[in-house]
Amino acid sequence: MYISDLEITNFRNFKNANFKFEPGVNTLIGENSSGKSNALYAIRLLLDDTLPINASKFLESDFNQNIIDWKGHWIVLKLTFKDLDSSEAASFLAHHSEDVTTDESIGTYALYYRPNKSVRKRLFEFTQQSRHIEDLDEILKDITVNDYETVFTCRVNADFNDEQMYKELVGDFEEGIFPDPEDDNANILGNISPHITLIKKEVSCTFVKALRNVISELKQRKSSPLLQLLRGTAKDIEIEEADAIKEQIKALNENISELNEIDILTKKIKASLNKTLGYTYSPNVNIKSELPEEMETLLHSLTLWVGDDVNSNQGKLDDVSLGGANLIYITLKLLEYELYQDQEEKAAHFLLIEEPEAHIHTHVQKTLFDKYHFENTQVIITTHSTHISSASKIDSVNILIKEPGFSKVCQPSKGLDGDTCKRIERYLDATRSTLLFAKGVILVEGDAELILIPAMFKAVFGLSLDEIGVSVINMSSTVFNHIASLFDDQRIHRRCAIITDFDEAIDVLPENPNDDNKEQKKMRDSQTAGQERAEVLNAIYSNNPWVEVFYASHTFEIDFALNFNKHEIKEILPAIYTRQHDIDEATKKLDSGNKIVVGKEAIRLANKVGKGWFALLLSESIDVFTFIPEYILKAIAFSSPNLTRDHLIAMASYRVKNQELHLSDDGEISLENMSLEDLVEIIKEAKDDDDLIKLINLLGVELREYAH
Repeated sequence: MYISDLEITNFRNFKNANFKFEPGVNTLIGENSSGKSNALYAIRLLLDDTLPINASKFLESDFNQNIIDWKGHWIVLKLTFKDLDSSEAASFLAHHSEDVTTDESIGTYALYYRPNKSVRKRLFEFTQQSRHIEDLDEILKDITVNDYETVFTCRVNADFNDEQMYKELVGDFEEGIFPDPEDDNANILGNISPHITLIKKEVSCTFVKALRNVISELKQRKSSPLLQLLRGTAKDIEIEEADAIKEQIKALNENISELNEIDILTKKIKASLNKTLGYTYSPNVNIKSELPEEMETLLHSLTLWVGDDVNSNQGKLDDVSLGGANLIYITLKLLEYELYQDQEEKAAHFLLIEEPEAHIHTHVQKTLFDKYHFENTQVIITTHSTHISSASKIDSVNILIKEPGFSKVCQPSKGLDGDTCKRIERYLDATRSTLLFAKGVILVEGDAELILIPAMFKAVFGLSLDEIGVSVINMSSTVFNHIASLFDDQRIHRRCAIITDFDEAIDVLPENPNDDNKEQKKMRDSQTAGQERAEVLNAIYSNNPWVEVFYASHTFEIDFALNFNKHEIKEILPAIYTRQHDIDEATKKLDSGNKIVVGKEAIRLANKVGKGWFALLLSESIDVFTFIPEYILKAIAFSSPNLTRDHLIAMASYRVKNQELHLSDDGEISLENMSLEDLVEIIKEAKDDDDLIKLINLLGVELREYAH
């Protein structure tokens, strides 16, 4: 059997979240503080028998902060199990959690942290008395966590993440309507289970926590996986062998104790005691060796000697690299799990691993991930590693997205067919893309955009796209629909901008295509392909709020040149040509003032050295005075909803300072503590159509107040 769903209501990061899991290995992806660890903890609260009994006695801080006042609300953690086979159902879940009303073998198991019956009765009486809603505060204000109870239930059919059902089962705090606790419907809320400890013992839930101080963990007697393995090894040693070792240790203890030096020291201690206390009161002392004779205790004295690889000298654990120590720890935990899995008959095995990639080489991360497959075991991993996430099946991935006050959970495969999922998985596995981790995504069709868009943003605004959480992803083609389909109301709630070329011909084409020369035919074919591509993309994404397509009128290189960036291209001509005559000819065309001539020359130069190399050369010549083409600026604005006022102040300060707009005949203006409005005013006095002014306007209503 396996966990198919985890539903969390009002617990820590989660207001109402639904995780979907598959058999085998599952991955939780999310930024820091998005709730990955809390999701694992929710599972452990229901299944892990190593947690203390009072772990489910929550505090006020355990309620989701999005609840204006937690008092009276419930915390709900609910697991759904699928594929219960006959033996499992008979021995465990059939008696406790299996839904007997359905043909499917499905079990549910939940934790309710709710006001006790007395409090819920008072809330119901408030409803019966038809009192003013203001009077509800008088009841709620006296509630503390001491008035709460923890209840475990099975065969739950309630969906507490459904707002209407939550109001029916918990209460409508806005209208002051609460249910009668005497009428609790067991068919919906489930059957209260008094056998929580028995249920936990019927499954195996092993937790491997994040590796913060692995050396210390390996030395701890209670938590060291090596000592756990050694305890098991002690039981496997033959009695005859154990007795022989005990005799040897006993003899060794005697030999050490009988050493002449030890005997002399013993006599000196006795003489000193007699001299100090007298013969009547001085104790009788001796010095003896006490090497442990019990096999289990003796094995605890064993320690690991390690080297980072087969060619390295072995040394103590403290001398090994952090990555090496982490690999050893994870390997021992997996071995411990594997051995105990074979020894214990459980209805199911769950292995929860928190951020296993710390300090581990990127290639090793993927290799390690491939080893997390055990028979009859479901594995759930939290990670920041693109190497681990990209090796995951996307139908086994949950992405946690931080919103103000809560995190929401997205499943990137929801609603996609199997073939599309496989294509996406192959792409992610091949590219190790950051796509699943980004706050915003820009999909581009080639190396030129991949190189120059981040470079332009950094040079023009002083911040990197990484700083604002935007990833530029090279599709190496104009086929965007498979990857872009990840961003949807059903799937990942992140903005995805597609940047592609409309490929409008830079030259005037004959009315009759039959009159085209070779160059014109090539332009016309590209133009036709661009129009067809635009029609397809617009048809697919016109109603998708998470995806928008942005087009270069011609091609990236042509639009860049026509956007007042001829100077940057002229700067790199010496890197393209060695003869001054060639440099002069190219310069003449770029300075011609003729749009067609300039555009043709820009694309000719790019094709001459290759578009990728051309972009690399340009990246060295762009600066704060470069103009970002408007379609790219729009794409950045669309994919960057997380740009804050602080970001904009930093960008504005950078532009003012690096364009020397703060210098005047009256001296230098101090930019320290200057507001965004003041910085924008300085920029507008110099140039009303500055790229930052454009960006602020493009960012939308919530940011317009920053610009005058």
